[in-house]
Amino acid sequence: MTRGIPVAYLLVALGAALAGFSIYQWSRAPQPATSPSVAVAPEAPQDLLGAPRPAFRLPDLDGRPVSISRWDGKVILLNFWATWCPPCREEMPEFAQTQIEFGARGFQVVGVALDRPRAVARFIEEIGADYPQLIGHENAIAIADRYGNASGGLPHSVLIDRDGVIRFIKAGRLSRRELIDELSKLL
Repeated sequence: MTRGIPVAYLLVALGAALAGFSIYQWSRAPQPATSPSVAVAPEAPQDLLGAPRPAFRLPDLDGRPVSISRWDGKVILLNFWATWCPPCREEMPEFAQTQIEFGARGFQVVGVALDRPRAVARFIEEIGADYPQLIGHENAIAIADRYGNASGGLPHSVLIDRDGVIRFIKAGRLSRRELIDELSKLL
């Protein structure tokens, strides 16, 4: 019986050493910067500032084709997003509130979802975002690229003035304060 105790200690020590070595190896392995479900938006290129907005047409939630020119004469926040993107989900209620506050002054938020219509409709209903949503699927990636998002990171926001000129581009989450600061220059 006394001989079984040292063997048990040896097995426990061996198990602890193996666990320690595994943890050490794991900690030295390169770790991804984000979880795979989060798209990281690098710095947005600013070379499009002052350029006319590219034309495009995408279906709305009901499948009807809608052109971006529908909102000509308004200040447009064009926001590329997806339901699976946490920063996108965080900023959208703020966009909805900003739309309510500044809509009468000629401001319009337009979402371009890289997602399925049903998932978009559910999320929009959940947060109460009452502004137009266009469904992009694969086309939205090419359109986002034309609006300065070559990497495809989300969210990606573009502010367009009343004359259809790009005035502001933001890769990543756009805070309400930053949006209002930029809007104050255009409204």
